[in-house]
Amino acid sequence: MTTETSVAGALAVLAIQLGVILIAARLCGKLAEKCRIPSVLGELLAGVLIGPYCLGSLALGPELFPHGLFPLPGPGASLSVSLPLYAIATLGSITLLFMSGLETDLKMFFRYSLAGTLVGTGGVIVSFLFGAGLGLAMYHSDFTDPRVLFLGILSTATSVGITARILSEKKSIDSPEGTTILSAAVIDDVLGIICLAVVIGLVDGGKNHSGAVNWGQIGIIAVKSISIWLGATAVGLIFAHRIARWLKWFGSSRVFGMAGFALALIVGGLFEEVGLAMIVGAYVMGLCLSKTDVSFGIQRVLAGVYDFLVPVFFVVMGMLVDVRVMTDRDVLFYGILFSILAVLAKIIGCALPAWCLNFNLRGAVRIGMGMIPRGEVALIIAGIGATTMMTLNGKQVPIIDSKLFGVAIIMTLVTTLAAPPLLAMMLAAKGAGVRKPHPEEGSTHTLYVFGSEILSDLVLRAALQNFRQEGFRHSAIDREGGLTRFVRESTAFALRINGNNFDFESGHDDVPLIRSVMYETLTELHYSLSKLQLLASPEEYACSNSTGTAHKPSAKSRKEIDPHLAHELEKVLLPGMVIADLHAKNIPDAAAELLQPAARAGKLKHPEQCLADILSREKIASTCVGSGIAFPHARTTGVGKLICLVGISRQGIPGAAPDDQPIHLVVLTLAPEKCDTPYLEFMGRIASRLHDRQFRTELLDETDAEAIRDRLLYG
Repeated sequence: MTTETSVAGALAVLAIQLGVILIAARLCGKLAEKCRIPSVLGELLAGVLIGPYCLGSLALGPELFPHGLFPLPGPGASLSVSLPLYAIATLGSITLLFMSGLETDLKMFFRYSLAGTLVGTGGVIVSFLFGAGLGLAMYHSDFTDPRVLFLGILSTATSVGITARILSEKKSIDSPEGTTILSAAVIDDVLGIICLAVVIGLVDGGKNHSGAVNWGQIGIIAVKSISIWLGATAVGLIFAHRIARWLKWFGSSRVFGMAGFALALIVGGLFEEVGLAMIVGAYVMGLCLSKTDVSFGIQRVLAGVYDFLVPVFFVVMGMLVDVRVMTDRDVLFYGILFSILAVLAKIIGCALPAWCLNFNLRGAVRIGMGMIPRGEVALIIAGIGATTMMTLNGKQVPIIDSKLFGVAIIMTLVTTLAAPPLLAMMLAAKGAGVRKPHPEEGSTHTLYVFGSEILSDLVLRAALQNFRQEGFRHSAIDREGGLTRFVRESTAFALRINGNNFDFESGHDDVPLIRSVMYETLTELHYSLSKLQLLASPEEYACSNSTGTAHKPSAKSRKEIDPHLAHELEKVLLPGMVIADLHAKNIPDAAAELLQPAARAGKLKHPEQCLADILSREKIASTCVGSGIAFPHARTTGVGKLICLVGISRQGIPGAAPDDQPIHLVVLTLAPEKCDTPYLEFMGRIASRLHDRQFRTELLDETDAEAIRDRLLYG
């Protein structure tokens, strides 16, 4: 047999194995979801079922796979699967940790850093001690035994994805308990990864030539691991936006998404070369890019890669389980004991610090139960332990052998299955989880209700496009739960889709932007879909939400304006662009009259095109929003940058306002057609200020054009 034939045959076997793995993962994952358990457990059990210790070693014919599709490993083999298959699974773990880093909410993490740090640290310390204590009892060894240390690290892991789903379903993800759990999980993962790096270093250099513990070397390894991690993270966060700009240089998100993944692979490989695990580097890379506006683009591009590689990882982890050891009484006993200790460790280690803060006993127990599931994080650590060798009685053996791997799998299964019902039960218990409620932090819900799934789907697609034009990137936090997060630099808000209802949760200052984008979306759809007539009415843009509840402006919007916002508005509402006494008798004539000073000042590339685009937009739906205000606007090739023009009609312009009042104030906005200029946000900000009746009265009393401009800008 030639080398080419041998390589082709090996590739053919690998292709068939991957196909079987993906089908088994999908089938078992769906079955698990129908049984209301996490799909990851179904994928893990799929690996056990088709693995070499079960169906995988069954002969399929004398010529075709005589030893099975996944044959049993030979004597002395360190892996129960082929090296190429394990390499692909390793790429899955890198992808998983990279995506986890990208999804980390740094703003929330720093906001709840005190509670999260105390809760996460407490959980890690108690869990490590419980796990390592079990290892001491199992092996009758000292504390520096790698097997003991790995049991401790396995116990510290937390899979917050499962908890986040339960919190989302119970609408508690933004509660004090929910935010503390999510921020504590970040600390938990970071400390667990650092401990993993230190232990791997100890395996190589933790003892001197005589076999005694070299505490000096251990200290050096610990400092080295922590320093590399902190240093790389700090450098990454400092240069994150520069890295993002470099990635965007590639153009399409499909290209820079893969470039971002390439960076994760490079950083992961470098971390492995300096003695840390590859998953540490991948997580660091994702964490650094999470604060940039390319993170969502990368997540969308890698969604297909994730759906391919991550299930392969979980199935391969299941294949490493030697089901024969499950008949061993010691494995079952220690597996169940490890599970009980793992549950108690998180409840005690996380609930106690929370109880010492502002949380009452109910809230503290909720937090502890939310940190119970180990899930994929424990599997990653177990997989690393199964492939990391140590010297025992003069022989090289894996740190986690088949029996210890079985113990780890039992603990993972039990904690992952137990957490959802326990947490759901505690969240269902009535009563606050804090002793003293925190002051309201300005979270505002903007609701939109649609009559059918077809309408809501059309609106969603159009709204996403408009938000992208405003410079926002979006990503599904929970695809099945309908939760999407929007980010543009420091601005962030979330959209939850419940049936045919849209619920935007944002800060108060972001409401005008959301309302402006949604109004524009509805009016665009109204042009071709008459069923959106009522939802696209101008009142929606004016100052009421879709549920009919008036939106009350804050004192800040009535009296003063943020200096940074005023600086931004100065660039749009330029001097000389205000007419204090319009003579037009209708909105089209008013638009033509307002364009004249901009045309004379050379601010318009094509004045005729600007007017044509404004009138075209006006035909879709009237921009007269009531209360004597009109907002004619358009994207057009007639301007090179965002510009605003304001006119006041003393006599009033008859228009199509919903309240039949004449128009006294016309705010005209033009934006370039082929750039992501956030002009809808500008309109929303102006609309928010003009909502106050007293402010409008004072504005209309002004007779000097520059005085009108100053009042609009500075209050």
